[in-house]
Amino acid sequence: MQYFGYILLSLVVLLLMVLIHELGHYTTAKILGFTIEEFSVGFGPKIFSKRRKNGELFSLRVLPLGGFCSFLGEDDDEQDKSVKEQTQVNSSAADVNADESATTSGEKTSVETQDKSHDDDLLSYVMKSKIDEDSAARETAKALDKPVRLDKNGNPALTFNQQKPWKRIIVLLGGVVFNFLSAIIFSLIYIWAVGCPAPQIVEVKSFDGVPYCDLQKGDIIVGVNGTNISVMNPYNDLMSGIKEGQTVTFKVDRGGKIVTVEATKQKINDVDNEGKPYTYVGFGFVSSTEFVGGNAANAFKYCVPYTFKLSWAILGSFGQLITGKMPITSVSGPVGSVKLMAEISIANWRNILILLPLLASNLAMFNLLPFPALDGARVIFTTVEWIRKKPNNRKVEGMINFIGLAVLLLFVLIVDILSFAL
Repeated sequence: MQYFGYILLSLVVLLLMVLIHELGHYTTAKILGFTIEEFSVGFGPKIFSKRRKNGELFSLRVLPLGGFCSFLGEDDDEQDKSVKEQTQVNSSAADVNADESATTSGEKTSVETQDKSHDDDLLSYVMKSKIDEDSAARETAKALDKPVRLDKNGNPALTFNQQKPWKRIIVLLGGVVFNFLSAIIFSLIYIWAVGCPAPQIVEVKSFDGVPYCDLQKGDIIVGVNGTNISVMNPYNDLMSGIKEGQTVTFKVDRGGKIVTVEATKQKINDVDNEGKPYTYVGFGFVSSTEFVGGNAANAFKYCVPYTFKLSWAILGSFGQLITGKMPITSVSGPVGSVKLMAEISIANWRNILILLPLLASNLAMFNLLPFPALDGARVIFTTVEWIRKKPNNRKVEGMINFIGLAVLLLFVLIVDILSFAL
């Protein structure tokens, strides 16, 4: 029952990350005047939906493993029809003007006496055409159960692809920016509430009654060779380059008092659980994990660089996966991630707070990848259109994104199956 509860918690956390991402798209789109069709939490059939007066549809769907924010005409292969029809009406009016002008060019007196009536007739014609067009558009929208989408000036709203490229790029990057900002906030919370793991001495080994080092039971190591342990400088990183025979100066919290203790990395003679003797290279102490540096000062100091550090590490992992240095079995899909998050959270409640900035950074970096169907690839398509000053072939672009999405879904399915099978 407890495990099921953590599964639900993990689902909520994953859904929160996706929701933040889509809110990034939604917020930037609203600021820049885009017309939004639907904001959905989850995928699949709708459980609940509500349409606002401005035409935006908010929906809750069955599968809580994602979400989306769709825009007016986002996948259209042509310009918005209402705008096209409006252009045709204007063109027709211009043709009528031209014909009337040609007919009366040699009859100045007749024009002077009939000009006003012709203008009135032409105005009536254009206005009637406009009214008929708007009426037809509204009837069509009503038949499709969709409201007519107008901008703030009452004109037909621009589709997503009719918006300026720089605006589209900002909206496409909005999700990544929101995920990254949320990662900074989650890092702030994690560092403030938890701090950074550090070793606390639980036993000091000795040989012939002489301890291998001057550390004492209960000591907490808070620094190594003049560098304090923090989220930016974890204990394992500070100790990674120490070799046998080297002496290390530990900064130690001993009952609230800070002292320094020197210890040399050497061969340690010990016995295992069965009483058999063995030798290893170390400092001669056994430690458990304690958390240090959990305060507001460190939280505000390290939250931004720590988020950048996480993001850089995630990009490095993607690179290792692409080059084959990291096996595919080390990657988890949504189902595997939920399972892993539940298991980690059960082990220690602090792990929940550790996972939040990691997941937020992961989602931000993943969506930045220039892979079809992801935000990074769509930014590239829009940038190409901006440079060419000519719309891309929407059918080709749509097909590339569709294939990319299919490959991603297949990849996710494979890694989830492997995570359970191996």
